Amino acid sequence: MSMDKSRTPNKEALDFVSLFNEQYFHTVTYHLSSFIQDGFLKDLFEKNPSVPKDKAQLLIERFGDSANPANFTTQAQATNIQPTTLSLIFSIALYAASKSWDNFSTQFYCKFGDTGDDDDDEDRESQDTDDYLMDASPFLDQDVDDLIRQGFQKPPNPVPIKLPSMPDIVMTPVDQTVIPENSRKKDKQKARVTDDLHRY
Repeated sequence: MSMDKSRTPNKEALDFVSLFNEQYFHTVTYHLSSFIQDGFLKDLFEKNPSVPKDKAQLLIERFGDSANPANFTTQAQATNIQPTTLSLIFSIALYAASKSWDNFSTQFYCKFGDTGDDDDDEDRESQDTDDYLMDASPFLDQDVDDLIRQGFQKPPNPVPIKLPSMPDIVMTPVDQTVIPENSRKKDKQKARVTDDLHRY
């Protein structure tokens, strides 16, 4: 990762950020693998559970109300992906990224301390990352025209995906007698033996 360090007075902090990418990805990998190790994915996708499980409730218990598959119905229709699967993808990605950010920000703060005044913290109580991630995005309050003027493109209207339906084809069963190779060899040997006997 290369960056222009001439504009920033704290070269040591920039070096820390530049070298932290490996640690960041180790943290992401650790949190992603935790879903496999603790059996969460197995519980969620088990085909024949002994006790029926509510997948929506499992997601909500693990990630909070924002992971409710009901929140993903519009996207699910547009992408032709199940709401439960979309919820799982977004929740796992957000969870792993936020935990990795927490790790980075904690280590950065421990090494360099407070890097300056933050007026927002004086006006209200400090939030942790989980609360901050669940706050409404400032872009949600703006109308579409404002977003387009700022350079954001309005997404196209989703086109429903219809899989082609294939006609049913009736196949007539073919009855072929299968002769193992060993029996063919025996037939050839019998033919040789009878030929040899006829010669004498």
